[in-house]
Amino acid sequence: MSPTDPHGRAIGGHGGLLSAVLSLGLMAGGAGAATTISPTNLFAYGANLGWVNARADGVHGAVIGEFFCAGYLYAANVGWIHLGDGQPADGIRYRSESAADYGVNHDGRGNLRGFAWSPEIGWLTFTNRDARGAFFDGPQVDLRTGRLSGAIWSANCGWIALSNVVALVQTGWLEPAEDSDGDGIPDAWERHHAGSLASLSRDGDSDGDGQTDYQEYEADTHPLDPASQFRITQIRPDKANSVAITWSSRASRLYALYRCSTWNPQASWRDSGLGVVSSAWGTNTTRTLALIPEATQEYYRVRVLRPLPPPSRSR
Repeated sequence: MSPTDPHGRAIGGHGGLLSAVLSLGLMAGGAGAATTISPTNLFAYGANLGWVNARADGVHGAVIGEFFCAGYLYAANVGWIHLGDGQPADGIRYRSESAADYGVNHDGRGNLRGFAWSPEIGWLTFTNRDARGAFFDGPQVDLRTGRLSGAIWSANCGWIALSNVVALVQTGWLEPAEDSDGDGIPDAWERHHAGSLASLSRDGDSDGDGQTDYQEYEADTHPLDPASQFRITQIRPDKANSVAITWSSRASRLYALYRCSTWNPQASWRDSGLGVVSSAWGTNTTRTLALIPEATQEYYRVRVLRPLPPPSRSR
């Protein structure tokens, strides 16, 4: 099967006195769209080929997904640039080992890696290593804002910047992957962690750690490893009149921290004032809060948020 343009024409190519509660921020399902790219922040720029429109014609534009990308970029000077067909052969990510299975992957942490194809200029590389093997800031999407940064490399026309002083590319959301068995867990995530769609289910707890398979997906913890779970791991005094809350975290997720001074099932949780928190390097994130002076006790709650949900989804 050869790569095709938006009109079906073949284009060729190769080869946390303190108690803690955690909460999983579940989200209802949402519908997709032709392109995820913002209608106002849509241009990349290449010195040798000019402006590159990531929204293309609004129908066939780039789709930045939870696991992989799809759709097209468009440059007036070189035409269509294909990011992949949205159907990786293994159902997880493009392997880029054949003309039928190439494209740009998203690792869930914001990094975009892989290959795009243009019939006019050949392969374009999404990478964070140069020809000498040295690392640099490769193409990525900010999981808080949707802003893309870094640059794409083309051997035939050089660098294409995804953001610069006058323009940028921004995705409004991450397109959810297919969930063919309707359990709320994307097929790609199930295949990656369990090898098939048969082992995991929305209400099942495959590793017996007290969190359902669906909650494991929401937190991006491993559903077959009881040691891998979303939880507050430590609450300790920090400086005078402050407390440090630490929780297990994943780079693919965002977090919100809440507090209350009364514990009951209908407790009124208040936002900590920290806003949305990105994961720290490693497997734990710590944030410090000033204690409420009049409170004799406090309770804390951390909620996990999947980044950049589609417009129809709420956190």
